[in-house]
Amino acid sequence: MSGDIAPVPNGQSAFGERYAVDFSAPLTEFTTFGGDAFKAVDKERPGKDVYALVHIPTVPMRNDIYRSLKARPISNIVNPVDRGLMTVEQGGRRQRLVTIFERPSGGALFGPDGRVNPRVNTNRLRQSVVLSALKAVAALHKRGFTHRSLLATNMFFVSDDSEEVCLGECYSAPPGYKVPFALETLEVALAHDTARGNGDASCDFYQLGAALQSLYFGEQLWRGRDRDSMLMARVNQGSFWALGGGRDIPGALGTLVRGLMADEIEERWAAEDVLDWFEGVGKPKRTSMRAWSMNRPTNFRGVAYVDRRLLADAFARDPREAANFLKSLDFPAWVQLSFRDEILNERLESVLKVAPATGLGGIRPDDYKMVTRVCMFMHPTGPVAYKGYSLMLDGLPSMVADAFARDDRDLLGVILEILDERFLNALGEICGERNPGFLKQAREIRPYIALAGSKQLGRGMERVLYGLNPILPCVSQRFSNVWIGSIKQMMRALDRLAGVGGGKNILLDRHVAAFCAAHGTDLEREFNKLAAAQNDTARFNSLAAEFFGNLQQHFKLESLPHLTEKLVDGLQPAVKSLRNRKRRERVQQLLEKVKKGGDISKLTTEVNMTRLQAEDMREFSQARAAIIKLDKEKARFSRKIQPTDTSARAKGLRGSRVVAFGAMVMVGFLTFFPGG
Repeated sequence: MSGDIAPVPNGQSAFGERYAVDFSAPLTEFTTFGGDAFKAVDKERPGKDVYALVHIPTVPMRNDIYRSLKARPISNIVNPVDRGLMTVEQGGRRQRLVTIFERPSGGALFGPDGRVNPRVNTNRLRQSVVLSALKAVAALHKRGFTHRSLLATNMFFVSDDSEEVCLGECYSAPPGYKVPFALETLEVALAHDTARGNGDASCDFYQLGAALQSLYFGEQLWRGRDRDSMLMARVNQGSFWALGGGRDIPGALGTLVRGLMADEIEERWAAEDVLDWFEGVGKPKRTSMRAWSMNRPTNFRGVAYVDRRLLADAFARDPREAANFLKSLDFPAWVQLSFRDEILNERLESVLKVAPATGLGGIRPDDYKMVTRVCMFMHPTGPVAYKGYSLMLDGLPSMVADAFARDDRDLLGVILEILDERFLNALGEICGERNPGFLKQAREIRPYIALAGSKQLGRGMERVLYGLNPILPCVSQRFSNVWIGSIKQMMRALDRLAGVGGGKNILLDRHVAAFCAAHGTDLEREFNKLAAAQNDTARFNSLAAEFFGNLQQHFKLESLPHLTEKLVDGLQPAVKSLRNRKRRERVQQLLEKVKKGGDISKLTTEVNMTRLQAEDMREFSQARAAIIKLDKEKARFSRKIQPTDTSARAKGLRGSRVVAFGAMVMVGFLTFFPGG
């Protein structure tokens, strides 16, 4: 298989020459789920403290944040300095994308060893930490971004002698990606840890409160907590008390943390509230009008639920049992008795479509979607729960990427079933009034619904992957050692692959086809042609040469000698199949000329094998038809005529009639003109 994996480019890139990365010196405090951090030196500015993050190809980045912070850095946050491709010695020789970041030198507030920085105390928490974090997140929010990785382990003192604190970077992984359950708001925590979506500003303020709480107690409060018991405690006691184990934080700091960690968005403190707290302005306690409690408990699997969010989560985690439970109910009566202020009108009832059990029972095709609709009805601001998985719609891109990274075909099948326009429209109708953001998120994924279930090259879930994650490199196994972020990079990698004898049928690789279709224009029809010709080697190679030639011409690529040679060699069966000897000789000469030049586009402009094959076939068909016609005529004239021959008898009858008519005329003439 190694011969079919694109080799790493020789030498080092200009980016790699400038930045020296010490792979023997990992920096675990800066490592994220999106990449591994190492010490680094900028050779052009050796006095500047920086570190390098080697990105993991299967984890999508927040590219819009990189561009924004690179162009206009924000104070009190770790900003990216530069990024580029580099040849690294990490698990073997590989080409990876590396980002260079500013490096705060004062140490993490909560180190990777589980210990709190000795410089952290209550006064610094109240002053330096809160003010620094507030400045950073406020600036991010002003640009339309959320941080979503505002954790105690991702906060650093700027230097050993500075009171300033900065937040760690937030671009190398999707928002909320694999953040511990307890450190996310209840709105997004119930979703799968790879599919929590962008969230909003209040998610960042909740994380700030949780970080302050952990730093105050000097403990990793999120560790060793069972998810279900933690959820129950957060709903029944509140997240502040649940995460702190019932311990309070006295004084003004406690007031701040409780405000930041309020579970209802209407009660949770925002930037203005924190500024009021700094100025000592008393903040009246607000009481939310939203009631999640039910009029009476519902017993499901031996547990009595009085909070509709908890019941929705229980249904989501056991959808088969939930379907049987719902089918056993008089659903309209249950809603009327259990939920406050809910009006189940005829339209909503028809959308929820909860039908009683019929026949022999068992799971019906629509039962899982029925459970999803009811979960959305009970928790309209929560995730989409389907077949045991829960996701925020804007978290779908990172969930698809994670499923492909783990080759989780079951999860990909579940996502494919969620990508159903009628299903999403029904969910939007159920939650739209309470969750208007859902409709916007559904519109953003709608273009990929028609592509998801297709088996055609350039489509399918692979196309969904690259369409939803445009920054993601091509994750085909052929490119496991190189970083392919554009079609130009792919073409150059294929040239190197061809140089070592690999790359056979590369265009039948579904990841390569989907990546090209997502990053190119109007390529789907070309892939359809290639798929149709995959059993005809000569035609397939001709179409492949034309395809790559068009790409080289469109992207104005330099000479690709190895790929050109391989494509020309692949055309030999097509050349040999040409019937016209003169044309065959002329094409062979042109191919040898193109082979030396390395310009694949000339296979289209000067040779165009597909057109030549069509012309040759047309001329051959015409010649063959003419020969067949001549053979028929020759056979007709050369065969022996028999008395029983129908055609001969017919012609004989016609001849006898002519002779009889002539004899009759002669006899008549002699009769009537005897003296003539």
